[in-house]
Amino acid sequence: MRTRIRLQAPGGSLNTTHHLTRRTRLAFVAGIAVLASVTAPLTTATAYTATTPVSKAVAENPAPVTVVQEGGPTNVATGDVPASKVRFTATLPAGFTGDVKAQLVFTRTPGAGWEPRQVASALDATCSLNGGPYTSCPFDTGHDEYTEGIIYLSLPTATVTTKNAGTTLTWQLLVSTKAMLVDGLGGTINLTDAAGTALAAAPAQINFVEGRATSRPTIYARDTAGTLWQYESDGKYGTTAYSRRTKVGGGWEIYNTITRLGKTAVGSASTGVGHDLVARDKAGRLWFYRGTGQPGTPFKRRTLVGSGWGQYTAIVGMGDSRTDRVNDLLARDRDGVLWFYRGTGDPARPFKTRVKVGGGWNKFTSLTSFPNGIVAKDAAGVLWLYEANPTGVVAAPLKAPQKFGVGFGTYRALAFGDDLGWGEGKELVARDASGNLWAYEGSYSYPGKRGLTGKRTQIGTGWNIYNTLI
Repeated sequence: MRTRIRLQAPGGSLNTTHHLTRRTRLAFVAGIAVLASVTAPLTTATAYTATTPVSKAVAENPAPVTVVQEGGPTNVATGDVPASKVRFTATLPAGFTGDVKAQLVFTRTPGAGWEPRQVASALDATCSLNGGPYTSCPFDTGHDEYTEGIIYLSLPTATVTTKNAGTTLTWQLLVSTKAMLVDGLGGTINLTDAAGTALAAAPAQINFVEGRATSRPTIYARDTAGTLWQYESDGKYGTTAYSRRTKVGGGWEIYNTITRLGKTAVGSASTGVGHDLVARDKAGRLWFYRGTGQPGTPFKRRTLVGSGWGQYTAIVGMGDSRTDRVNDLLARDRDGVLWFYRGTGDPARPFKTRVKVGGGWNKFTSLTSFPNGIVAKDAAGVLWLYEANPTGVVAAPLKAPQKFGVGFGTYRALAFGDDLGWGEGKELVARDASGNLWAYEGSYSYPGKRGLTGKRTQIGTGWNIYNTLI
């Protein structure tokens, strides 16, 4: 499950025959629109609303009006990045007065399984005219069988009252998308007067380039001095390494157990993507760290959950095991009994009264937090995945175990690394005795079965300076 806001393109490649047929229809419609444009006026609806599409027409005897996309094709970065600027400038002849309506008409849209309507809904845009305030100007698509493959965007209407020579109009768009769109949009910007007569047209093109991913897999590591460090992936396709570490803060040596509760990918505060931690100090008190969603300051000030947690030999988060959007916790006592703490969603009192799950859990040498479940390692180095059982009774929060991986006896630390490199599934991060860090690719090859493919990639060295991976 990705927490990221990044959208996967549904479906596969486009059908070539269908694609050619659509282009033929579009050409036919555009031809009819040329003839209609000289007689049929445009709708007088609000300029910011995508209404009846302006045709891709140019009048037979066009007025001496010019329009250009400044700088030519514009790159728009996808992901968690600021909006990109796209500018169009029109020059009007002397004596021109009246309304100038502008509309972008994109007949070339991203493929790779993306439907135009999905592309339009994934794009955000605000528009400004001649340096004025920005107002929402949504992308839209045609609403009939002939125009459904076209993406439109109506720009603010300009009203020219002064008959000065060389009047200039400038439209500036701020365009952004959290979706990892590929390719781009290609078409024209069309200018018409109040009667709908075509004034000018020019090429318009927006290219999508991969920016900073909205959802970025992140792990934490505590060094022997008690400093907590954050390692954040760039979230880009094919990338399996973490970026340069950033310091979260010192003083974490007071804890003998630290575990994440849920999400693993950090992002901007606006996305709502973050994660929570709980940490037990040497006095047996449990502390709750609420996630902020901001990489620079990932956690809010801690709050005390309660005392008496020293009785447990393992404490591990299990994510939203009950599908109620609240993270839950498991704890193993010295007798090997596992206890379930259901989350409340209240940072001041994050867990309900514990419920006994069952015994025999001392056979595992480690328990690792995993999305909506846990991974348990036995003495033989075999990993077992216990997925959450959201439909079961509270006393049975886990499904039957699945063998998840073998040969992990030599690893000193494990952590959930999330979907590094956009592989087949989730990946587990493991540190060996020499301090090398490895990422294991997950697999969903069989329905109802999850596991590791056995394929590992070395993503770091020198990690033996850390005594805890989270």
